[in-house]
Amino acid sequence: MNEPLPARSLILIIDDDEILHLMMHHILEREGFKVLYASSGIEGIETIKNQEPELVFLDVMMPEMDGFHCLQVIRAIPGMQLLPIVMLTGLDDNDSINHSFELGATDFIAKPINWPILPHRLRYLLRASSALNQLEKSEAELRTAQKIAHLGSWNWTVASDKMEWSDEVFNVLDVDSDDFQGRRLDLYKNLQSFDVDKLHELIENCVRNKQNFHLQLHIYRANGSDQIVLMRGEPLISGHHVTHVQGTVQDITDRHRVEEQIRFLSFYDPLTGLPNRKLFKEILGQAIAYCNRYKAILSALFISIDRFERINENLGTSVGDRVVKMFADRLVTHVRDCDYVAVNADPDAYELPVSKLGGNEFTVLLNHIHDTPDSVKVAKRIFQVMSEPFNIGEQEIFLGINVGIAVYPGDGTDEDSFIKNAEFAMSHAKQQGQDTYQFFNKSFNAAAVHKLSMENNLRHAIERNQLIVYYQPKINMQKKCVIGCEALLRWQHPEFGLVPPSEFIPIAEDSGLIIDISNWVLEAACKQMRLWRQQGLKPLVTAVNVSASQFRQSDFVAQIDKLLTRMDLAPKYLKLELTESILLGHIEDTLASLREFRALGVQISIDDFGTGYSSLAYLKKLPISELKIDRSFIQDIPYNEDDMAITTAILALAKSLSLEVVAEGVEHEEQAAFLMQQGCEIAQGFLYSKPVPAAEFVAFVEQFGGVVRQANKL
Repeated sequence: MNEPLPARSLILIIDDDEILHLMMHHILEREGFKVLYASSGIEGIETIKNQEPELVFLDVMMPEMDGFHCLQVIRAIPGMQLLPIVMLTGLDDNDSINHSFELGATDFIAKPINWPILPHRLRYLLRASSALNQLEKSEAELRTAQKIAHLGSWNWTVASDKMEWSDEVFNVLDVDSDDFQGRRLDLYKNLQSFDVDKLHELIENCVRNKQNFHLQLHIYRANGSDQIVLMRGEPLISGHHVTHVQGTVQDITDRHRVEEQIRFLSFYDPLTGLPNRKLFKEILGQAIAYCNRYKAILSALFISIDRFERINENLGTSVGDRVVKMFADRLVTHVRDCDYVAVNADPDAYELPVSKLGGNEFTVLLNHIHDTPDSVKVAKRIFQVMSEPFNIGEQEIFLGINVGIAVYPGDGTDEDSFIKNAEFAMSHAKQQGQDTYQFFNKSFNAAAVHKLSMENNLRHAIERNQLIVYYQPKINMQKKCVIGCEALLRWQHPEFGLVPPSEFIPIAEDSGLIIDISNWVLEAACKQMRLWRQQGLKPLVTAVNVSASQFRQSDFVAQIDKLLTRMDLAPKYLKLELTESILLGHIEDTLASLREFRALGVQISIDDFGTGYSSLAYLKKLPISELKIDRSFIQDIPYNEDDMAITTAILALAKSLSLEVVAEGVEHEEQAAFLMQQGCEIAQGFLYSKPVPAAEFVAFVEQFGGVVRQANKL
């Protein structure tokens, strides 16, 4: 008989954005979730009452009832206090975030959404919600148990050795009433001999020194179970003598188990049972103190499973968890059996502990090594044993690992610096490729110095003529001709060579240089357009990327107008490419600027479309002429059904709004064929040409589709 398939988690999306719904539907359904959609807060509230979803995505900006009000109403519904509610909005400001959490939001995701990690984040929220619900249930059970506490009382008369018990004492101590003799010795029944000695001593001390006492004891019941009881006693004094000792005995087995579980979760990884980062830091601290005291050497191997996220993505997190558990077991077994490390015979010294720092990162602490090559021997042994496949059912999974090695003394002065340096070494090992080890080297800190150096050099790049503009053609695939280009910045550094924007643009943004650099690119592109016109080339629309800081200058439209006038260029041949995140901020000011550009005649394109806000209602308001489909949706066409569906949806949206579409990152004929089949005519990518200097661009245009040389005014 076939077992039923596990129920799929039910996800509700409350958002008036059809494109966002389409993207989430395809991505989340593909990942095994069941998705419901509500286009308004009112509809979403009714859906919650009827369907009881396990998680809700709630947009802040909605008509009629905004997300904040909707959140309050949902939280007021009985039983919905712990429902995970993730707020979605492009308003990435502290006030919105604080307000969301004050009203009871579980999490906050600012648009643009990082689509690849969304399913993982969703699974984490669902697991956290399940744990929270389980915890709530456990706490309720614990409250009930406390009301029905197994608590008994006893009273002992010192002079006559007369003992009196309440009925519950018999149950807690598992003593048959027929065997009760009414003497102090009755307290000792069913106790281990060492517990009898402790309790006897405390009672004697209570009588002698008039002191209260409490003691945890183990009771071994007739049915074979083991329970823990808490014994308390206090003296009753008459004159100068203790005449009675009265006390309580309580079964605290359940409470003790909960405390042990809490302690375990605080210091150990629940999946593998290994010490976690917190406990590892304590162990390391004591090991460092031992080294300082006895002039010993220790070494730590920080181990990372290479590209582990692929297992979770392709096989699921449950398989990923099983692989981690098997990896940990194998690591513990072979480190424990390793013959390469000389262990000090000091009985107070730690053994060789294996710890789990994070999701797929482990440490091996070698407390007593003769010299650093011992660390390499252990690392090579680990490489060897981990090269064997991990069998999950009928599937063999092969793992690669990387190892960072730090040695004390030398690679840190305390626990924090030692861990940081070991993680530096592990990170550097990852960069060297799979199955590599790397000792910590102080040069790893050079990355920060390199960044500072790059920033200083970037400040002088313009005046030293190190910045250049490349041009990438935009191709009409149906007509087989070049219809325009995109101006792309490059940095020709005298020492580092041609530096790509991905390396220096973040530095420019962090340092505040981005406005000066962006303005330079804009002027350089316009100068090139004027030069092409003077050379008699047919006019082509040139697109220039605009940074957020640049666009939000109060006089940006006026700057463009003056530049075009100074260069004697027609505005219709300049296209400004803006990302969705730029357009989202300061909506009213953005709309005003875009309307001014439209009046001026400058075209506006939305770059990287599909990775940001992508709101249909919002797009209708924007005076734009073009959408550029982000390359992340193109690169896996025609093999990724989600990307194909999203691309088709964007093309349909653009057609309904009468917008041109440019597909970025087209590298293969199959991609071009799919795009043309779906009605997309314009492409940009390596299939046709990479970004090239201005002279090579002209040569490409003449070779690809011919250029009519004329004296047209741009």
